[in-house]
Amino acid sequence: MAHTPDLPQKEVALLATLSKEQLWRRVYELNEAGWTLQSIANAFTPVKRRSTIRSWVVKQIPETFTAGIDIPKPPAKQITRRRRVKSPGIPHDEQLRIARLSPLARRYRARTSPASASYNANNELTLIAGDLYQKGVTVSELARVSGVTYRAMKRRVDRALTV
Repeated sequence: MAHTPDLPQKEVALLATLSKEQLWRRVYELNEAGWTLQSIANAFTPVKRRSTIRSWVVKQIPETFTAGIDIPKPPAKQITRRRRVKSPGIPHDEQLRIARLSPLARRYRARTSPASASYNANNELTLIAGDLYQKGVTVSELARVSGVTYRAMKRRVDRALTV
Protein backbone atom coordinates (compact mmCIF):
# COMPACT_ATOMS: atom_id res chain seq x y z
CA MET A 1 0.00 0.00 0.00
CA ALA A 2 1.42 3.39 -0.97
CA HIS A 3 1.92 5.94 1.78
CA THR A 4 0.34 9.33 1.21
CA PRO A 5 2.89 12.16 1.32
CA ASP A 6 3.00 14.17 4.54
CA LEU A 7 2.35 17.91 4.58
CA PRO A 8 5.43 20.01 5.39
CA GLN A 9 5.88 20.70 9.14
CA LYS A 10 5.47 24.44 8.53
CA GLU A 11 2.05 23.79 7.00
CA VAL A 12 1.01 21.47 9.86
CA ALA A 13 1.92 24.21 12.36
CA LEU A 14 -0.03 26.79 10.34
CA LEU A 15 -3.15 24.62 10.26
CA ALA A 16 -3.07 24.35 14.06
CA THR A 17 -3.21 28.16 14.43
CA LEU A 18 -6.08 28.98 12.05
CA SER A 19 -9.67 29.81 13.02
CA LYS A 20 -12.48 27.59 11.74
CA GLU A 21 -13.25 29.44 8.49
CA GLN A 22 -9.58 30.10 7.77
CA LEU A 23 -8.85 26.41 8.35
CA TRP A 24 -11.60 25.33 5.97
CA ARG A 25 -10.33 27.72 3.29
CA ARG A 26 -6.72 26.58 3.73
CA VAL A 27 -7.76 22.92 3.50
CA TYR A 28 -9.66 23.73 0.31
CA GLU A 29 -6.57 25.47 -1.13
CA LEU A 30 -4.32 22.55 -0.21
CA ASN A 31 -6.70 20.13 -1.90
CA GLU A 32 -6.85 22.33 -5.00
CA ALA A 33 -3.03 22.39 -5.06
CA GLY A 34 -3.02 18.60 -5.33
CA TRP A 35 -2.75 17.35 -1.75
CA THR A 36 -4.93 14.32 -1.07
CA LEU A 37 -7.66 14.42 1.55
CA GLN A 38 -5.80 11.70 3.47
CA SER A 39 -2.54 13.69 3.50
CA ILE A 40 -4.40 16.69 4.91
CA ALA A 41 -6.26 14.54 7.46
CA ASN A 42 -2.98 13.01 8.68
CA ALA A 43 -1.66 16.50 9.47
CA PHE A 44 -3.98 16.85 12.47
CA THR A 45 -3.46 15.54 15.99
CA PRO A 46 -5.47 13.44 16.53
CA VAL A 47 -5.76 12.44 12.87
CA LYS A 48 -9.04 13.58 11.30
CA ARG A 49 -11.21 11.33 9.18
CA ARG A 50 -10.93 11.76 5.43
CA SER A 51 -14.69 12.40 5.25
CA THR A 52 -14.34 15.32 7.67
CA ILE A 53 -11.67 16.91 5.49
CA ARG A 54 -13.87 16.37 2.42
CA SER A 55 -16.77 18.13 4.13
CA TRP A 56 -14.49 21.14 4.68
CA VAL A 57 -13.35 21.11 1.06
CA VAL A 58 -16.89 21.18 -0.34
CA LYS A 59 -17.98 24.10 1.90
CA GLN A 60 -18.44 27.43 0.13
CA ILE A 61 -15.93 29.66 1.95
CA PRO A 62 -15.30 33.18 0.64
CA GLU A 63 -11.71 33.97 -0.42
CA THR A 64 -11.43 36.65 2.26
CA PHE A 65 -10.35 33.90 4.66
CA THR A 66 -7.14 33.15 2.72
CA ALA A 67 -4.16 32.59 5.01
CA GLY A 68 -1.92 34.61 2.67
CA ILE A 69 0.95 32.13 2.72
CA ASP A 70 2.08 30.23 -0.36
CA ILE A 71 0.61 26.79 -0.66
CA PRO A 72 3.16 23.94 -0.80
CA LYS A 73 2.99 21.59 -3.77
CA PRO A 74 2.77 17.85 -3.09
CA PRO A 75 5.69 15.73 -4.27
CA ALA A 76 5.37 14.37 -7.80
CA LYS A 77 4.06 10.82 -7.95
CA GLN A 78 6.41 8.17 -9.21
CA ILE A 79 4.29 6.20 -11.63
CA THR A 80 5.65 2.79 -12.43
CA ARG A 81 3.75 0.64 -14.85
CA ARG A 82 4.45 -2.96 -15.54
CA ARG A 83 4.63 -3.70 -19.22
CA ARG A 84 2.90 -6.93 -20.13
CA VAL A 85 4.94 -9.07 -22.45
CA LYS A 86 3.06 -9.79 -25.64
CA SER A 87 1.78 -13.35 -25.83
CA PRO A 88 3.36 -15.49 -28.53
CA GLY A 89 -0.08 -16.94 -29.27
CA ILE A 90 -1.13 -20.55 -29.57
CA PRO A 91 0.01 -22.42 -32.69
CA HIS A 92 -2.86 -23.66 -34.87
CA ASP A 93 -2.07 -27.35 -34.37
CA GLU A 94 -2.09 -26.84 -30.58
CA GLN A 95 -5.43 -25.01 -30.83
CA LEU A 96 -6.93 -27.99 -32.64
CA ARG A 97 -5.48 -30.40 -30.09
CA ILE A 98 -6.85 -28.33 -27.17
CA ALA A 99 -10.27 -28.10 -28.83
CA ARG A 100 -10.29 -31.89 -29.27
CA LEU A 101 -9.16 -32.65 -25.69
CA SER A 102 -11.28 -30.08 -23.87
CA PRO A 103 -14.72 -31.79 -24.09
CA LEU A 104 -13.19 -35.08 -22.95
CA ALA A 105 -11.23 -33.44 -20.12
CA ARG A 106 -14.40 -31.76 -18.84
CA ARG A 107 -15.86 -35.17 -18.03
CA TYR A 108 -12.91 -36.04 -15.78
CA ARG A 109 -13.69 -36.48 -12.07
CA ALA A 110 -11.47 -37.48 -9.14
CA ARG A 111 -12.63 -41.11 -9.21
CA THR A 112 -12.24 -41.50 -12.97
CA SER A 113 -10.40 -44.68 -13.96
CA PRO A 114 -6.82 -44.08 -15.13
CA ALA A 115 -7.63 -46.18 -18.21
CA SER A 116 -10.43 -43.86 -19.40
CA ALA A 117 -10.19 -41.36 -22.25
CA SER A 118 -11.27 -38.45 -20.03
CA TYR A 119 -8.46 -39.21 -17.55
CA ASN A 120 -5.84 -39.16 -20.31
CA ALA A 121 -7.38 -36.07 -21.97
CA ASN A 122 -7.38 -34.22 -18.63
CA ASN A 123 -3.71 -34.99 -17.97
CA GLU A 124 -2.66 -34.12 -21.51
CA LEU A 125 -4.62 -30.84 -21.50
CA THR A 126 -3.07 -29.89 -18.15
CA LEU A 127 0.44 -30.53 -19.51
CA ILE A 128 -0.25 -28.54 -22.70
CA ALA A 129 -1.78 -25.63 -20.76
CA GLY A 130 1.15 -25.53 -18.32
CA ASP A 131 3.70 -25.67 -21.13
CA LEU A 132 2.03 -22.91 -23.16
CA TYR A 133 1.62 -20.74 -20.07
CA GLN A 134 5.33 -21.02 -19.31
CA LYS A 135 6.03 -19.92 -22.89
CA GLY A 136 4.05 -16.72 -22.28
CA VAL A 137 0.54 -17.58 -23.49
CA THR A 138 -2.08 -15.94 -21.27
CA VAL A 139 -4.65 -17.84 -19.25
CA SER A 140 -7.37 -15.91 -21.09
CA GLU A 141 -6.19 -17.22 -24.46
CA LEU A 142 -6.01 -20.77 -23.15
CA ALA A 143 -9.50 -20.51 -21.68
CA ARG A 144 -10.92 -19.09 -24.90
CA VAL A 145 -9.44 -21.86 -27.06
CA SER A 146 -10.57 -24.63 -24.72
CA GLY A 147 -14.05 -23.17 -24.22
CA VAL A 148 -13.88 -22.93 -20.42
CA THR A 149 -13.91 -20.05 -17.94
CA TYR A 150 -10.79 -18.13 -16.98
CA ARG A 151 -11.08 -19.51 -13.46
CA ALA A 152 -11.21 -23.13 -14.62
CA MET A 153 -8.16 -22.66 -16.84
CA LYS A 154 -6.26 -20.78 -14.14
CA ARG A 155 -6.84 -23.70 -11.78
CA ARG A 156 -5.58 -26.13 -14.44
CA VAL A 157 -2.47 -24.00 -15.16
CA ASP A 158 -1.69 -23.68 -11.44
CA ARG A 159 -2.02 -27.44 -11.05
CA ALA A 160 0.35 -27.97 -14.01
CA LEU A 161 2.95 -25.65 -12.50
CA THR A 162 2.94 -27.37 -9.09
CA VAL A 163 3.39 -30.87 -10.51
